[in-house]
Amino acid sequence: MKICVLSYESIKQSKELYVQLLEELKKRFSSVLMVPIEKVTINIGEGSTRVMYRDKELEDFDVILPRIGPSYAHYGYLILKLLEGKVYFPNKPESYLIARDKVYNLMVLASHGIPVPKTIATVSKQIAKNLSSEVGEPLIVKAEGRSGGKGVIFAKDAKSANTMIDAFSISKGEKILLEEFIEAKGDIRLFVIGDKVHAAAMRVASEKDIRSNIHAGGRYVPYEPDRKMKNIAVKAAKVIGADICGVDIMAGEDGPKVLECNMNPGFMITKVTGVNLFKRVADYLYDEAKRFYSGENILTEFVADVIKYFRDHL
Repeated sequence: MKICVLSYESIKQSKELYVQLLEELKKRFSSVLMVPIEKVTINIGEGSTRVMYRDKELEDFDVILPRIGPSYAHYGYLILKLLEGKVYFPNKPESYLIARDKVYNLMVLASHGIPVPKTIATVSKQIAKNLSSEVGEPLIVKAEGRSGGKGVIFAKDAKSANTMIDAFSISKGEKILLEEFIEAKGDIRLFVIGDKVHAAAMRVASEKDIRSNIHAGGRYVPYEPDRKMKNIAVKAAKVIGADICGVDIMAGEDGPKVLECNMNPGFMITKVTGVNLFKRVADYLYDEAKRFYSGENILTEFVADVIKYFRDHL
């Protein structure tokens, strides 16, 4: 089988990890090609649409492993939507759109009974200031569209939050999020593959920094989640349509709450946990692709639809 790793053109910071991923994939697949999404084109015309990388059609691959984050989520969605049902990939196209938007992500999770932090979203600075006391004190103030911990601010009270909101430089239509503060040592990244959490680690903030994000100076430390947290992580991944993703959870006094799902979870967690996630991802993709092309997935989906129908109508 042939596999395409749909990634970025520049992966300098993660090059060593991608080399390990490709090495494991080569043990399972006859052909492995890394394709930068920046060089993929959608060719429309003459009654058809083709997804191309140079002179190759992505439809000719048996498996696609998307390694794309929020910046290319919508374009990635279009690519996968065009290839859906023709090529195997582990995550539904819609999962990238859901995970891309923090508010959408939390809405979907909450609608399925998954615990999330109390959050208020608005596109108005004035409304954000008027409601800054509604989520409790202290609180977290976030500006939409910022990554790596940027635009995430800790406010000790509503007055401080309002000062920070005034200082935000946001584009028209950009959301401001007011989120309850959860007292914890750090947030926990759980790496979900299929129906199981295969690795977990806590991201601890650097000294005097409330943000635990690795790019903001945080670091991973070993962490062993309990069964409840693992079940929440797996369910969170499933409800957004992902078989491979990272689920970020904060464990406070009133239990674990999901912060977000990450569709491009980094492999740095392997260095802390010692779990060979490269091999586990490669094995999972190979096994699931075999089921996909054998038609087992169609039967499984049919049975699931029948069960759901009778559950809803009886």
